[in-house]
Amino acid sequence: MQPKEFSTLIELFLQATEGRDKPACFLTKSSGCYRGVTSRQALRIVAALAGWLDRAGIRPGSRVALLSENRLEWALTDYAILGLGAVTVPLYPTLLEPDVEYILRDSGAEGIVVSTRLQAEKVLKVRSSLPSLRFVVGMDGGDFGDASVQSWKDVVHAPQASGQDSEARLRETAGKVRPEDIASVLYTSGTTGRPKGVVLSHWNIVSNVVACRGLLPMSKTDVGMSFLPLSHIFERMFDFYYLAAGVSIAYAESLEKLPQNLLEVRPTVMAVVPRVLEKVHAKVLEKVGSAAAWQKQLFRWAISVGRQYFPYTNEGRKPPASLWLKRRVADRLVYSKIRAQMGGRLKFVVSGAAPLAPDLAEFFFAIGLPVYEGYGLTETSPVIAVNCPSAVRLGTVGRVVPGVEVKLGKEVAGELGAAGREILVRGPNVTPGYYHLEEENREAFSDGWFCTGDLGVMDPDGFLAIAGRMKNLFKTSGGKYVSPERLENLFQGHPYIAQVTVLGEARKFVGALIVPKFDALEPYATQHGISFASRAELVRNAAIETFMQAQVDEACRWLAPHERIRQIVLLAREFTIESGELSATLKVRRAVVERNYRDRIEEMFQRRAPESKATAATL
Repeated sequence: MQPKEFSTLIELFLQATEGRDKPACFLTKSSGCYRGVTSRQALRIVAALAGWLDRAGIRPGSRVALLSENRLEWALTDYAILGLGAVTVPLYPTLLEPDVEYILRDSGAEGIVVSTRLQAEKVLKVRSSLPSLRFVVGMDGGDFGDASVQSWKDVVHAPQASGQDSEARLRETAGKVRPEDIASVLYTSGTTGRPKGVVLSHWNIVSNVVACRGLLPMSKTDVGMSFLPLSHIFERMFDFYYLAAGVSIAYAESLEKLPQNLLEVRPTVMAVVPRVLEKVHAKVLEKVGSAAAWQKQLFRWAISVGRQYFPYTNEGRKPPASLWLKRRVADRLVYSKIRAQMGGRLKFVVSGAAPLAPDLAEFFFAIGLPVYEGYGLTETSPVIAVNCPSAVRLGTVGRVVPGVEVKLGKEVAGELGAAGREILVRGPNVTPGYYHLEEENREAFSDGWFCTGDLGVMDPDGFLAIAGRMKNLFKTSGGKYVSPERLENLFQGHPYIAQVTVLGEARKFVGALIVPKFDALEPYATQHGISFASRAELVRNAAIETFMQAQVDEACRWLAPHERIRQIVLLAREFTIESGELSATLKVRRAVVERNYRDRIEEMFQRRAPESKATAATL
């Protein structure tokens, strides 16, 4: 059943909760198990929070910050802020004090709601430099180390917060919120290194929910797993979508506990980033690698059958009876066991925030778990295009969603050819601009079109493919352009390579920093008599370096000579969020990686690039 129309996010929430008593509107883990929060309970809590915020002086247009990991309290606090016509300012929980201070000051936040004592301490240490910040509320119970920190639970359970009066006041204030009002200011990395606030209105986000509603079928029988950061618009928009469709929303405890939470919740849908799928794929291959010979052969046969089968379903064609029968056998013996590790009930997942390698997508389609890749930006609320059950083409990010327009700009530098043209977007989902940054706004828009900075190619059937990021393009000293994303995507799902960052600006050749998959590389070393006392020693071993370079050469064999990765540096640890090398959505932050490994990068580029026969032939 299609939900009623709504034009603001708080109207969406009220329509999803008023007059209903869905037993598990939300699912959250407490005392060792997941428990349902009914729609009535959620409405009461949001009304209580909104009432307290109102008494604390929050008015339409006031900015209130959220600094928390994913949890139910995050979502309910967000709805309470929106219900007053105020503006939510999300902060990533991994941010350090200087960035927390900058965002709170730049946004003019009047209050902040934090999750833990650790997050509260970040705020308390800089509070003296934030004259507009009037209150701090802590979600966790217990001592926050400062008497000025209000308890979230006390706010929710205060006597004046209960009853129908608070709900009536919420409906009254919500009724005054207009679609064009600002709903949120989300801070993203700016070109100067300082975060810049993306302004999104209620209608920006609501229009995106409505545009996607007919493409990705969900209903009140579904359960969505929410584990990507709610401070990122990708997961937040999906949570709005789930609620509008009547989907129960379960909150993962953390990324590390996601595998366990999937088994506990057994979701039917979820939003993911490619890195999560890579880890699932790697675990499968690791298990198969230690299996008996007949099991390995069975796995290879099953995946081959799946790869033959899924194009029929994607294209709406009837498969041959023999292939259909083989697929049923393969599903019973192999696919169902892999899907069971993710709960066993997933109907599909939607992948975004970073490019998804076609080979990785093919694997999941082959095992009966469709992965619908999409594309978007914070500035577009976020979805611009997405594959869906009725229209899917691997290697693309799907067709442009209804109501949104895309055109391709000029060819970048006139030298990229098939690499793509800049993607320009306009529509109701596009931000009105960056928060009080007039110069950036002038640069971001051209004749009413938002300039994404991404390179794209559109095929004759309207499927959009992303070729890379303009600002990440680099030119070698030989004057040839290279798209690092194109090369890095070659290694998604690679048996020996976990992470890769491609470099080569103004250099004679292309190089790369590589984090191996140690679960595969260490057994390889042992089998070949290579001894090592630590991972640092392993990656410095000449035989291992030669082996890994051969893996890279094989992956790059079809590329033009100037694009091939000629030298590599092996790293002993993964890029992490904590080190600042990964974003909250697990994308590599190139500038941080280059800064952290500056010396090793310089050493790499002082080496002589090996000349292949193909290279010599072009000289």
